[in-house]
Amino acid sequence: MPRLKLPLAFLVLLLPFSAFAVSLEQAVSGFQNCNFKALFYAPWGKQPGHPYFSERKLTPYKEENGLYFFKVKDTLFGLPVVEIVVPGTWDYHGIVFDVPLKKARATFKQRFGSHFVPSKKSKSGETPVLDVVAGNAQQSVFFCNEREGGL
Repeated sequence: MPRLKLPLAFLVLLLPFSAFAVSLEQAVSGFQNCNFKALFYAPWGKQPGHPYFSERKLTPYKEENGLYFFKVKDTLFGLPVVEIVVPGTWDYHGIVFDVPLKKARATFKQRFGSHFVPSKKSKSGETPVLDVVAGNAQQSVFFCNEREGGL
């Protein structure tokens, strides 16, 4: 059987490529303890937000009660992400998946061993919650509340 000789340039094209240094998974790496290092948006500062946003030239489409809302097309843990909510002045982080809660919970259970249901720890901001998006049963949201007593 003859060996197929491919030019090196063709092989390089087959390698996975990302134009961004920071992935969404890296940006939310402390999510299991609701620890989001520098994942915020502060338009009044020199560095308005996390590199995840600046690398993609993302700006919020809405600000409400000290929270900034970004429309995105990304994936996290294999699920499609359509929106990210980060704090400006209030400590809340949310990620909206474009899948129903049942599918999101199955994925999280398989990957992390938890469905991330509401609990005493989640209410105090120590652990995240995975829930349905209010008014849209076809989407789910993964979020952390503000910690009691602040950060």
